Amino acid sequence: MPTFSKFIDGQRRSQQMVDSDGFIYSRKKPRDTPLYSAWRCRKNNPPTKCPCHAYLTLTDNSLTLGSKPHNHPADNAAPLKREVLSTLKRKAAEQPLSVTQNILSEVLADSTPETNQTLPTMESL
Repeated sequence: MPTFSKFIDGQRRSQQMVDSDGFIYSRKKPRDTPLYSAWRCRKNNPPTKCPCHAYLTLTDNSLTLGSKPHNHPADNAAPLKREVLSTLKRKAAEQPLSVTQNILSEVLADSTPETNQTLPTMESL
């Protein structure tokens, strides 16, 4: 049974959740109850729309999966990739006068070579 791992920044500053198996979830309902928040698997687009949902209990951060399992393997590199991209964006906003290559070199030096291989090309960053 997976457990809650951490929150990460998604695209457009949305909050996403990562479980201990490496699956990423997006918030399902904009309005949570005082007891739990509802999430759906991030792989939510046809043709391989994943039916998995999860519920995070807010009092103790316990994670409960819905009745339908994931229909795809976990992408363990995705959360790390998302964190590196978020760090790049944050540092670029904090240091608007810095040379882009310096920011890229600094952030990529802190991540693993395996993660760096999954990132977009330097030109597109």
